[in-house]
Amino acid sequence: MGRWIAAILTATLPAAAATAQTTNTAQASFCTSVESVVVACRTGGKMVSVCASKAAGPNSGYLQYRFGQPGSTEPIELVLPEYHLPPPKVATGESVPFSGGGGSWLRFARAPVAYTVYSGVGKWGPNGEVRAKGGIVVERQGKAIATLKCAGERIGELGPDWFERMGIKTNGQDFDFPD
Repeated sequence: MGRWIAAILTATLPAAAATAQTTNTAQASFCTSVESVVVACRTGGKMVSVCASKAAGPNSGYLQYRFGQPGSTEPIELVLPEYHLPPPKVATGESVPFSGGGGSWLRFARAPVAYTVYSGVGKWGPNGEVRAKGGIVVERQGKAIATLKCAGERIGELGPDWFERMGIKTNGQDFDFPD
């Protein structure tokens, strides 16, 4: 990832997430033990985690996007939002059906940049083979400037039930799953 992308991905670590940063390079997410892991995966030497308070819902708790280098003693590079707010106030997204499977996307924005975490299973392989994909799309003013694919194991609970439980909607936004 180039320095210009790294410059976009900067923020301070809020107190609630401070305990998520460890020196354990085998860590599975940036979420703390008092949070739910909504999504977590590694993208090369970095990791993305979407964490929610255990009591998160349409009018309570919080949802946060966290991105950085796992196992680093440095603060997490990006935390969105920096404060705890209920899920519908910080993200948009949906679960969508595909031939041979389905997918989900969840977008966090801090103008003019948006970060969309996605995962899906569909007939994307050669000759319509069913394949899984996931990652992060970074957009500036609606145009993709970076796509980081998840490597290895993905953790997540995104799906129609989760979106309904959290009260998260598309708010008229759309997302095209990258190849």
